[in-house]
Amino acid sequence: MAARSGQKHAPAPRRNGQPTAADTGRVETLFAPLVADAGLHLEQVRLHGPAALRTLSVIVDLPEERIGSLGLDEVAELARRLSDALDKDPDVVPGPVNLEVSSPGAERKLTEPRHWRRSRGRLVKVVTTTGSTIVGRLTETGDTEVTIVPRIEGPKGTRARDGEPVRIAYETVTSARVQVEFTDPDDRRLEQDDTAGDEEA
Repeated sequence: MAARSGQKHAPAPRRNGQPTAADTGRVETLFAPLVADAGLHLEQVRLHGPAALRTLSVIVDLPEERIGSLGLDEVAELARRLSDALDKDPDVVPGPVNLEVSSPGAERKLTEPRHWRRSRGRLVKVVTTTGSTIVGRLTETGDTEVTIVPRIEGPKGTRARDGEPVRIAYETVTSARVQVEFTDPDDRRLEQDDTAGDEEA
């Protein structure tokens, strides 16, 4: 999800349209305390696009201890605060810029240990250095490895079943991404409990 603040105009034009590390570094310094005050984590700042109207993309996330997804209202309120901060300090990003604030999204990539910790309980797809692909429930995260319960697909029309837990070291992960689920795992467990109750009755 994303919230746009609209075009922000600063008085000084850029001599060079290419963003630099110094550009984003100044933005991070300005935004970091505001994001922290909102109880969120500053994930990424990226400045891109033509010099005539660049886009300042800011990705924020919930802290590790919070469960669930970032709400649109929360993102919109933060976008307003960041926009106000740019208005008060226009030299941070000289020239016109379009501010866009968003969350990582449903199918976020897992590239840092904190990403894995935030995704505990989610369904993930992991590709390892051996070329194997594992899709399963992320159940545990440690300093050097994670534990995933593989999802084993059955015949068409039947529910997938859980395999034996697998430990995967971070250093052996080539790529990893959270998967979108259309049925909540808690709902599946409730359905199984209801079926068991009917059988007992």
